[in-house]
Amino acid sequence: MNGPRPRQGSTPRQAAPPPPPEPAQGYGMAMKVGLLLGLLIMGKVASMAQRGAVGSAEFRLVGIIVGEILLLIVALMSVDFVFYVLVFYVPFSDMLPGDYGTAVNITNVLLVIIIFGLFFRSIREGGHFLVGTELDRLIGMYLLLVFVSFFRASLTETMDWFILVTLVKRFLTPVFLYYLASWIVRDRQQIQDCMYIVMLTTLMVAFLATKDTVTPTHFAWERRGDAGLSQANLLGAFFVYYMFYYFAFFSLHADSFKYWLLLCCMYPSARGLMLTYSRGGYFAFVAGMLYVCYLYKKWLFVVMGVLMLALWQKPNLVLPGSVVERIQGTTVAYVGYYGEKEVKFESSSAGRISIWKGGLKMVMVNPLLGVGYGKFPTEVGRYEWYAAGRDAHNSYLLIAAEMGIPTLVVYMIIVFRLLKYSQEVYWQSQDALYRGVGMGFSAGVVTFLVANMFGCRFNTTETIGVWWILAAIVILIRKQPRAAPALGPRAPAPAAQAP
Repeated sequence: MNGPRPRQGSTPRQAAPPPPPEPAQGYGMAMKVGLLLGLLIMGKVASMAQRGAVGSAEFRLVGIIVGEILLLIVALMSVDFVFYVLVFYVPFSDMLPGDYGTAVNITNVLLVIIIFGLFFRSIREGGHFLVGTELDRLIGMYLLLVFVSFFRASLTETMDWFILVTLVKRFLTPVFLYYLASWIVRDRQQIQDCMYIVMLTTLMVAFLATKDTVTPTHFAWERRGDAGLSQANLLGAFFVYYMFYYFAFFSLHADSFKYWLLLCCMYPSARGLMLTYSRGGYFAFVAGMLYVCYLYKKWLFVVMGVLMLALWQKPNLVLPGSVVERIQGTTVAYVGYYGEKEVKFESSSAGRISIWKGGLKMVMVNPLLGVGYGKFPTEVGRYEWYAAGRDAHNSYLLIAAEMGIPTLVVYMIIVFRLLKYSQEVYWQSQDALYRGVGMGFSAGVVTFLVANMFGCRFNTTETIGVWWILAAIVILIRKQPRAAPALGPRAPAPAAQAP
Protein backbone atom coordinates (compact mmCIF):
# COMPACT_ATOMS: atom_id res chain seq x y z
CA MET A 1 0.00 0.00 0.00
CA ASN A 2 1.31 3.41 -0.93
CA GLY A 3 1.89 5.85 1.93
CA PRO A 4 0.45 9.37 1.99
CA ARG A 5 2.02 11.85 -0.38
CA PRO A 6 3.74 14.90 1.04
CA ARG A 7 1.83 18.15 0.79
CA GLN A 8 2.62 20.57 -2.01
CA GLY A 9 5.70 22.61 -1.17
CA SER A 10 6.61 20.59 1.94
CA THR A 11 9.99 19.00 2.42
CA PRO A 12 9.92 15.20 2.42
CA ARG A 13 10.74 13.78 5.85
CA GLN A 14 14.10 12.07 5.90
CA ALA A 15 14.45 8.69 7.51
CA ALA A 16 16.28 8.69 10.83
CA PRO A 17 19.83 7.36 10.56
CA PRO A 18 20.19 3.79 11.73
CA PRO A 19 21.53 3.41 15.26
CA PRO A 20 25.15 2.30 15.58
CA PRO A 21 25.54 -1.44 15.82
CA GLU A 22 25.70 -2.74 19.36
CA PRO A 23 28.72 -4.89 20.23
CA ALA A 24 28.07 -8.59 20.32
CA GLN A 25 26.94 -9.75 23.74
CA GLY A 26 29.43 -12.59 23.71
CA TYR A 27 32.32 -10.24 22.94
CA GLY A 28 31.36 -7.87 25.76
CA MET A 29 31.05 -10.75 28.22
CA ALA A 30 34.39 -12.23 27.10
CA MET A 31 36.02 -8.82 27.59
CA LYS A 32 34.63 -8.51 31.12
CA VAL A 33 35.62 -12.06 32.07
CA GLY A 34 39.12 -11.56 30.67
CA LEU A 35 39.61 -8.30 32.52
CA LEU A 36 38.24 -9.83 35.73
CA LEU A 37 40.68 -12.75 35.52
CA GLY A 38 43.54 -10.36 34.78
CA LEU A 39 42.60 -8.22 37.76
CA LEU A 40 42.45 -11.26 40.05
CA ILE A 41 45.91 -12.30 38.88
CA MET A 42 47.25 -8.77 39.42
CA GLY A 43 45.65 -8.63 42.85
CA LYS A 44 47.26 -11.94 43.78
CA VAL A 45 50.67 -10.79 42.57
CA ALA A 46 50.28 -7.49 44.45
CA SER A 47 49.34 -9.42 47.60
CA MET A 48 52.43 -11.61 47.25
CA ALA A 49 54.60 -8.54 46.57
CA GLN A 50 53.55 -7.03 49.91
CA ARG A 51 55.35 -9.92 51.61
CA GLY A 52 58.46 -9.73 49.43
CA ALA A 53 59.71 -10.03 45.86
CA VAL A 54 57.80 -12.49 43.68
CA GLY A 55 60.29 -14.87 42.06
CA SER A 56 63.73 -13.90 40.82
CA ALA A 57 64.49 -10.65 38.99
CA GLU A 58 65.14 -12.63 35.78
CA PHE A 59 61.81 -14.43 36.05
CA ARG A 60 59.93 -11.16 36.59
CA LEU A 61 61.73 -9.53 33.67
CA VAL A 62 60.89 -12.40 31.31
CA GLY A 63 57.26 -12.32 32.40
CA ILE A 64 57.01 -8.57 31.84
CA ILE A 65 58.68 -8.77 28.41
CA VAL A 66 56.46 -11.64 27.23
CA GLY A 67 53.31 -9.91 28.51
CA GLU A 68 54.17 -6.62 26.86
CA ILE A 69 55.02 -8.28 23.54
CA LEU A 70 51.58 -9.92 23.62
CA LEU A 71 49.96 -6.56 24.42
CA LEU A 72 51.86 -4.96 21.54
CA ILE A 73 50.39 -7.56 19.18
CA VAL A 74 46.92 -7.00 20.64
CA ALA A 75 47.32 -3.22 20.24
CA LEU A 76 47.66 -3.66 16.47
CA MET A 77 44.14 -5.10 16.41
CA SER A 78 42.43 -3.36 19.35
CA VAL A 79 44.10 -0.56 21.27
CA ASP A 80 41.03 -0.45 23.53
CA PHE A 81 41.98 -3.63 25.37
CA VAL A 82 45.51 -2.41 26.12
CA PHE A 83 44.02 0.84 27.42
CA TYR A 84 41.77 -1.17 29.73
CA VAL A 85 44.86 -2.98 31.01
CA LEU A 86 46.41 0.40 31.76
CA VAL A 87 43.27 1.57 33.59
CA PHE A 88 43.26 -1.31 36.02
CA TYR A 89 47.06 -1.26 36.35
CA VAL A 90 47.30 2.44 37.34
CA PRO A 91 46.21 1.94 41.00
CA PHE A 92 48.82 -0.84 41.28
CA SER A 93 51.63 1.12 39.58
CA ASP A 94 53.35 1.83 42.91
CA MET A 95 52.86 -1.71 44.25
CA LEU A 96 54.10 -3.35 41.01
CA PRO A 97 56.27 -0.77 39.22
CA GLY A 98 58.24 -3.25 37.15
CA ASP A 99 61.20 -0.86 37.11
CA TYR A 100 64.21 -2.18 35.17
CA GLY A 101 66.39 0.82 34.50
CA THR A 102 66.11 4.30 33.06
CA ALA A 103 62.44 5.05 32.35
CA VAL A 104 61.82 1.31 31.74
CA ASN A 105 58.80 0.43 33.84
CA ILE A 106 55.39 -1.03 33.17
CA THR A 107 53.59 2.32 33.11
CA ASN A 108 55.90 3.85 30.50
CA VAL A 109 55.92 0.75 28.32
CA LEU A 110 52.11 0.55 28.38
CA LEU A 111 51.90 4.20 27.37
CA VAL A 112 54.24 3.60 24.43
CA ILE A 113 52.28 0.51 23.32
CA ILE A 114 48.99 2.45 23.45
CA ILE A 115 50.40 5.34 21.39
CA PHE A 116 51.68 2.76 18.91
CA GLY A 117 48.23 1.19 18.72
CA LEU A 118 46.61 4.61 18.23
CA PHE A 119 48.82 5.28 15.22
CA PHE A 120 47.81 1.97 13.65
CA ARG A 121 44.14 2.66 14.37
CA SER A 122 44.48 6.03 12.67
CA ILE A 123 46.07 4.41 9.63
CA ARG A 124 43.21 1.91 9.37
CA GLU A 125 40.48 4.51 9.83
CA GLY A 126 42.13 7.52 8.21
CA GLY A 127 42.67 10.84 9.89
CA HIS A 128 44.40 11.23 13.24
CA PHE A 129 43.67 10.34 16.83
CA LEU A 130 44.29 13.78 18.37
CA VAL A 131 41.05 15.12 19.80
CA GLY A 132 40.64 18.53 21.40
CA THR A 133 38.82 18.99 24.70
CA GLU A 134 37.12 21.88 26.44
CA LEU A 135 39.93 22.14 28.97
CA ASP A 136 42.84 22.37 26.52
CA ARG A 137 43.54 26.08 26.99
CA LEU A 138 43.32 25.93 30.76
CA ILE A 139 45.48 22.80 30.96
CA GLY A 140 47.98 24.35 28.54
CA MET A 141 48.21 27.49 30.66
CA TYR A 142 48.57 25.41 33.83
CA LEU A 143 51.36 23.27 32.35
CA LEU A 144 53.19 26.35 31.06
CA LEU A 145 53.24 27.82 34.56
CA VAL A 146 54.35 24.46 35.98
CA PHE A 147 57.24 24.30 33.50
CA VAL A 148 58.33 27.79 34.53
CA SER A 149 58.39 26.59 38.14
CA PHE A 150 60.41 23.50 37.20
CA PHE A 151 63.04 25.46 35.33
CA ARG A 152 63.27 28.16 37.98
CA ALA A 153 64.04 25.44 40.51
CA SER A 154 66.71 23.97 38.25
CA LEU A 155 68.39 27.33 37.62
CA THR A 156 68.47 28.56 41.21
CA GLU A 157 70.53 25.64 42.43
CA THR A 158 72.58 22.80 41.05
CA MET A 159 70.21 20.07 39.88
CA ASP A 160 70.76 16.97 37.81
CA TRP A 161 68.80 17.47 34.60
CA PHE A 162 67.98 13.79 34.43
CA ILE A 163 66.30 14.10 37.83
CA LEU A 164 64.47 17.19 36.60
CA VAL A 165 63.13 15.38 33.52
CA THR A 166 62.07 12.46 35.71
CA LEU A 167 60.16 14.79 38.03
CA VAL A 168 58.50 16.51 35.07
CA LYS A 169 57.44 13.17 33.61
CA ARG A 170 55.96 11.95 36.88
CA PHE A 171 54.08 15.19 37.32
CA LEU A 172 52.72 15.09 33.75
CA THR A 173 51.69 11.42 33.67
CA PRO A 174 48.24 11.89 35.31
CA VAL A 175 47.40 14.76 32.94
CA PHE A 176 48.64 12.72 29.98
CA LEU A 177 46.24 9.95 31.01
CA TYR A 178 43.44 12.51 30.58
CA TYR A 179 44.42 13.06 26.95
CA LEU A 180 45.02 9.37 26.33
CA ALA A 181 41.47 8.61 27.47
CA SER A 182 40.17 11.46 25.27
CA TRP A 183 41.84 9.91 22.23
CA ILE A 184 40.71 6.33 22.87
CA VAL A 185 37.26 6.37 24.48
CA ARG A 186 34.61 7.15 21.86
CA ASP A 187 31.35 5.37 22.66
CA ARG A 188 29.05 4.19 25.41
CA GLN A 189 30.39 0.65 25.50
CA GLN A 190 33.91 1.85 26.17
CA ILE A 191 32.63 4.12 28.95
CA GLN A 192 30.76 1.19 30.49
CA ASP A 193 33.88 -0.99 30.31
CA CYS A 194 35.99 1.70 31.97
CA MET A 195 33.50 2.05 34.83
CA TYR A 196 33.43 -1.72 35.25
CA ILE A 197 37.23 -1.70 35.60
CA VAL A 198 37.38 1.29 37.96
CA MET A 199 34.83 -0.22 40.32
CA LEU A 200 36.55 -3.61 40.28
CA THR A 201 40.02 -2.16 40.93
CA THR A 202 38.67 -0.08 43.82
CA LEU A 203 37.22 -3.25 45.31
CA MET A 204 40.51 -5.10 44.79
CA VAL A 205 42.55 -2.36 46.48
CA ALA A 206 40.06 -2.42 49.38
CA PHE A 207 40.51 -6.18 49.65
CA LEU A 208 44.31 -5.83 49.73
CA ALA A 209 44.01 -3.15 52.41
CA THR A 210 41.79 -5.22 54.71
CA LYS A 211 42.39 -8.92 54.03
CA ASP A 212 45.05 -9.46 56.72
CA THR A 213 44.15 -6.56 58.99
CA VAL A 214 42.37 -6.85 62.32
CA THR A 215 40.95 -3.64 63.72
CA PRO A 216 43.22 -2.78 66.67
CA THR A 217 41.83 -1.85 70.05
CA HIS A 218 44.01 1.27 70.30
CA PHE A 219 45.51 3.55 67.71
CA ALA A 220 49.22 3.33 66.90
CA TRP A 221 51.16 4.89 64.02
CA GLU A 222 52.62 1.57 62.87
CA ARG A 223 49.12 0.09 62.47
CA ARG A 224 48.10 2.42 59.65
CA GLY A 225 47.46 0.47 56.44
CA ASP A 226 48.62 1.64 53.02
CA ALA A 227 47.97 -1.45 50.80
CA GLY A 228 51.19 -0.69 48.91
CA LEU A 229 50.27 2.89 47.93
CA SER A 230 53.40 4.20 49.68
CA GLN A 231 51.44 6.08 52.35
CA ALA A 232 48.24 5.58 54.35
CA ASN A 233 46.98 9.09 53.59
CA LEU A 234 47.26 8.42 49.85
CA LEU A 235 45.27 5.22 50.28
CA GLY A 236 42.59 7.15 52.14
CA ALA A 237 42.42 9.67 49.29
CA PHE A 238 42.17 6.82 46.76
CA PHE A 239 39.12 5.37 48.49
CA VAL A 240 37.21 8.65 48.78
CA TYR A 241 37.91 9.51 45.13
CA TYR A 242 36.33 6.32 43.75
CA MET A 243 34.09 4.61 46.31
CA PHE A 244 31.00 6.75 45.64
CA TYR A 245 30.45 5.27 42.18
CA TYR A 246 28.87 2.29 43.95
CA PHE A 247 26.32 4.57 45.60
CA ALA A 248 25.78 6.49 42.35
CA PHE A 249 24.73 3.44 40.34
CA PHE A 250 22.72 2.06 43.23
CA SER A 251 20.75 5.32 43.54
CA LEU A 252 19.77 5.19 39.87
CA HIS A 253 18.59 1.57 40.09
CA ALA A 254 17.30 1.37 43.65
CA ASP A 255 14.20 -0.49 42.40
CA SER A 256 16.36 -3.43 41.28
CA PHE A 257 17.58 -5.73 44.04
CA LYS A 258 20.87 -6.64 42.38
CA TYR A 259 22.00 -3.01 42.52
CA TRP A 260 21.64 -3.07 46.29
CA LEU A 261 24.72 -5.30 46.22
CA LEU A 262 26.69 -2.21 45.19
CA LEU A 263 26.11 -0.81 48.66
CA CYS A 264 27.83 -3.91 50.00
CA CYS A 265 30.84 -3.01 47.82
CA MET A 266 31.12 0.28 49.70
CA TYR A 267 31.83 -1.55 52.95
CA PRO A 268 35.35 -2.85 52.08
CA SER A 269 36.33 0.62 50.84
CA ALA A 270 34.90 2.26 53.97
CA ARG A 271 36.72 -0.22 56.20
CA GLY A 272 39.94 0.25 54.25
CA LEU A 273 39.56 4.00 54.71
CA MET A 274 38.94 3.50 58.42
CA LEU A 275 42.16 1.48 58.78
CA THR A 276 44.26 4.21 57.15
CA TYR A 277 43.49 6.43 60.17
CA SER A 278 43.65 9.39 57.81
CA ARG A 279 41.73 12.27 59.38
CA GLY A 280 41.71 14.11 56.07
CA GLY A 281 40.22 11.00 54.48
CA TYR A 282 37.54 10.87 57.18
CA PHE A 283 36.54 14.50 56.57
CA ALA A 284 36.49 13.89 52.80
CA PHE A 285 34.31 10.80 53.26
CA VAL A 286 31.77 12.77 55.32
CA ALA A 287 31.70 15.52 52.67
CA GLY A 288 31.24 12.98 49.86
CA MET A 289 28.52 11.09 51.72
CA LEU A 290 26.54 14.25 52.42
CA TYR A 291 26.98 15.38 48.82
CA VAL A 292 25.66 12.19 47.17
CA CYS A 293 22.77 12.05 49.65
CA TYR A 294 21.87 15.63 48.72
CA LEU A 295 21.87 14.74 45.01
CA TYR A 296 19.83 11.59 45.58
CA LYS A 297 17.18 12.63 48.11
CA LYS A 298 17.06 15.87 50.05
CA TRP A 299 15.42 14.15 53.04
CA LEU A 300 18.22 11.59 53.08
CA PHE A 301 20.73 14.45 53.20
CA VAL A 302 18.97 15.84 56.29
CA VAL A 303 18.85 12.42 57.96
CA MET A 304 22.52 11.79 57.17
CA GLY A 305 23.48 15.22 58.50
CA VAL A 306 21.68 14.53 61.78
CA LEU A 307 23.36 11.12 62.05
CA MET A 308 26.77 12.65 61.43
CA LEU A 309 26.22 15.23 64.14
CA ALA A 310 25.06 12.54 66.56
CA LEU A 311 28.08 10.43 65.68
CA TRP A 312 30.36 13.40 66.33
CA GLN A 313 28.93 13.66 69.84
CA LYS A 314 28.90 9.90 70.59
CA PRO A 315 31.42 8.24 68.24
CA ASN A 316 31.88 5.17 70.47
CA LEU A 317 28.37 3.99 69.61
CA VAL A 318 29.47 3.05 66.07
CA LEU A 319 33.21 3.53 65.50
CA PRO A 320 35.96 1.27 66.84
CA GLY A 321 37.95 2.56 69.78
CA SER A 322 41.13 3.03 67.73
CA VAL A 323 39.33 5.31 65.25
CA VAL A 324 37.79 7.32 68.09
CA GLU A 325 41.25 7.71 69.63
CA ARG A 326 42.62 8.93 66.31
CA ILE A 327 39.89 11.53 65.85
CA GLN A 328 39.76 12.71 69.45
CA GLY A 329 43.55 12.73 69.64
CA THR A 330 43.59 15.81 67.42
CA THR A 331 43.31 17.90 70.57
CA VAL A 332 44.76 17.34 74.01
CA ALA A 333 43.23 18.64 77.25
CA TYR A 334 45.43 19.44 80.21
CA VAL A 335 45.46 21.56 83.33
CA GLY A 336 47.17 24.88 82.72
CA TYR A 337 48.20 27.71 85.00
CA TYR A 338 45.91 28.57 87.89
CA GLY A 339 44.28 25.13 87.58
CA GLU A 340 42.28 26.06 84.48
CA LYS A 341 41.57 23.37 81.90
CA GLU A 342 43.11 24.14 78.52
CA VAL A 343 42.79 22.39 75.16
CA LYS A 344 45.53 22.44 72.53
CA PHE A 345 46.27 20.59 69.33
CA GLU A 346 48.41 17.49 69.62
CA SER A 347 51.94 17.61 68.17
CA SER A 348 51.06 16.43 64.64
CA SER A 349 48.17 18.87 64.20
CA ALA A 350 50.08 21.73 65.85
CA GLY A 351 53.00 20.98 63.55
CA ARG A 352 50.78 21.26 60.49
CA ILE A 353 49.53 24.64 61.64
CA SER A 354 53.13 25.83 61.98
CA ILE A 355 53.89 24.52 58.49
CA TRP A 356 50.86 26.31 57.06
CA LYS A 357 51.91 29.57 58.73
CA GLY A 358 55.37 29.27 57.17
CA GLY A 359 53.85 28.40 53.80
CA LEU A 360 51.55 31.44 53.88
CA LYS A 361 54.51 33.70 54.63
CA MET A 362 56.36 32.13 51.71
CA VAL A 363 53.41 32.83 49.41
CA MET A 364 53.24 36.46 50.52
CA VAL A 365 56.93 36.94 49.70
CA ASN A 366 56.78 35.07 46.33
CA PRO A 367 53.17 35.52 45.13
CA LEU A 368 53.61 35.37 41.34
CA LEU A 369 56.08 32.58 40.53
CA GLY A 370 56.64 30.92 43.90
CA VAL A 371 59.99 29.55 45.03
CA GLY A 372 60.25 26.80 42.43
CA TYR A 373 58.99 23.25 42.13
CA GLY A 374 60.09 20.92 44.91
CA LYS A 375 61.67 23.67 47.02
CA PHE A 376 58.98 24.00 49.70
CA PRO A 377 60.78 21.77 52.26
CA THR A 378 64.11 23.55 51.79
CA GLU A 379 62.69 27.10 51.84
CA VAL A 380 59.89 26.98 54.41
CA GLY A 381 62.34 26.82 57.32
CA ARG A 382 63.34 30.40 56.56
CA TYR A 383 59.82 31.49 57.51
CA GLU A 384 58.98 29.00 60.29
CA TRP A 385 61.82 27.09 61.93
CA TYR A 386 59.69 24.07 62.92
CA ALA A 387 58.58 23.51 59.31
CA ALA A 388 62.11 23.12 57.93
CA GLY A 389 62.39 20.05 55.70
CA ARG A 390 58.70 19.15 56.03
CA ASP A 391 55.92 18.58 53.52
CA ALA A 392 53.26 21.29 53.05
CA HIS A 393 50.35 19.01 54.09
CA ASN A 394 48.07 21.14 51.89
CA SER A 395 47.98 20.92 48.09
CA TYR A 396 46.68 24.45 47.57
CA LEU A 397 49.35 25.97 49.78
CA LEU A 398 52.01 23.84 48.08
CA ILE A 399 51.00 24.95 44.57
CA ALA A 400 50.83 28.61 45.57
CA ALA A 401 54.16 28.50 47.42
CA GLU A 402 56.15 26.59 44.80
CA MET A 403 54.44 27.71 41.56
CA GLY A 404 52.72 30.96 42.45
CA ILE A 405 49.17 32.16 43.03
CA PRO A 406 48.35 32.37 39.25
CA THR A 407 49.11 28.65 38.91
CA LEU A 408 46.81 27.86 41.83
CA VAL A 409 44.03 29.99 40.33
CA VAL A 410 44.26 28.21 36.95
CA TYR A 411 44.34 24.80 38.62
CA MET A 412 41.29 25.57 40.75
CA ILE A 413 39.40 26.78 37.66
CA ILE A 414 40.10 23.38 36.04
CA VAL A 415 38.86 21.51 39.10
CA PHE A 416 35.67 23.57 39.46
CA ARG A 417 35.01 23.29 35.72
CA LEU A 418 35.13 19.51 36.11
CA LEU A 419 32.74 19.75 39.06
CA LYS A 420 30.33 21.85 36.98
CA TYR A 421 30.57 19.54 33.96
CA SER A 422 29.97 16.38 35.99
CA GLN A 423 26.95 17.96 37.71
CA GLU A 424 25.56 18.86 34.28
CA VAL A 425 26.03 15.27 33.14
CA TYR A 426 24.11 14.03 36.17
CA TRP A 427 21.21 16.49 35.83
CA GLN A 428 20.90 16.62 32.06
CA SER A 429 21.79 13.19 30.68
CA GLN A 430 19.00 10.78 29.73
CA ASP A 431 21.21 7.69 30.16
CA ALA A 432 21.52 6.06 33.58
CA LEU A 433 25.13 5.05 32.89
CA TYR A 434 26.10 8.62 32.13
CA ARG A 435 24.18 9.96 35.11
CA GLY A 436 25.99 7.50 37.38
CA VAL A 437 29.33 8.69 36.02
CA GLY A 438 28.26 12.29 36.61
CA MET A 439 27.22 11.70 40.22
CA GLY A 440 30.25 9.56 41.04
CA PHE A 441 32.78 11.92 39.50
CA SER A 442 31.25 15.06 41.01
CA ALA A 443 31.43 13.34 44.42
CA GLY A 444 35.05 12.52 43.62
CA VAL A 445 35.73 16.20 42.93
CA VAL A 446 34.12 17.21 46.24
CA THR A 447 36.22 14.67 48.15
CA PHE A 448 39.28 15.78 46.16
CA LEU A 449 38.74 19.36 47.30
CA VAL A 450 38.47 18.31 50.95
CA ALA A 451 41.23 15.68 51.01
CA ASN A 452 43.77 18.06 49.48
CA MET A 453 43.22 20.53 52.29
CA PHE A 454 45.06 18.13 54.60
CA GLY A 455 47.76 16.76 52.30
CA CYS A 456 49.18 16.62 48.80
CA ARG A 457 46.98 14.11 46.96
CA PHE A 458 46.90 15.63 43.46
CA ASN A 459 50.04 14.45 41.66
CA THR A 460 50.69 10.75 42.42
CA THR A 461 49.75 8.55 39.47
CA GLU A 462 48.48 5.61 41.51
CA THR A 463 46.05 7.86 43.38
CA ILE A 464 44.93 10.48 40.88
CA GLY A 465 45.60 8.83 37.50
CA VAL A 466 42.17 7.20 37.20
CA TRP A 467 40.58 10.49 38.36
CA TRP A 468 41.95 12.20 35.24
CA ILE A 469 40.80 9.32 33.02
CA LEU A 470 37.28 9.71 34.40
CA ALA A 471 37.51 13.48 33.85
CA ALA A 472 38.07 12.79 30.14
CA ILE A 473 35.04 10.49 30.13
CA VAL A 474 32.89 13.26 31.65
CA ILE A 475 34.05 15.63 28.89
CA LEU A 476 33.19 12.99 26.28
CA ILE A 477 29.69 12.43 27.71
CA ARG A 478 28.96 16.16 27.47
CA LYS A 479 29.57 15.92 23.71
CA GLN A 480 27.02 13.14 23.28
CA PRO A 481 23.74 14.19 21.58
CA ARG A 482 20.75 14.20 23.90
CA ALA A 483 17.64 12.36 22.79
CA ALA A 484 15.29 14.42 24.98
CA PRO A 485 15.12 17.92 26.47
CA ALA A 486 17.55 18.66 29.27
CA LEU A 487 16.46 18.07 32.81
CA GLY A 488 16.64 20.84 35.35
CA PRO A 489 18.06 20.15 38.78
CA ARG A 490 14.60 19.70 40.25
CA ALA A 491 12.96 17.84 37.41
CA PRO A 492 11.90 14.24 37.94
CA ALA A 493 14.50 11.63 37.07
CA PRO A 494 14.03 9.72 33.78
CA ALA A 495 13.32 6.05 33.67
CA ALA A 496 16.48 4.18 34.58
CA GLN A 497 18.32 2.40 31.80
CA ALA A 498 20.53 -0.39 32.96
CA PRO A 499 24.19 0.27 32.25
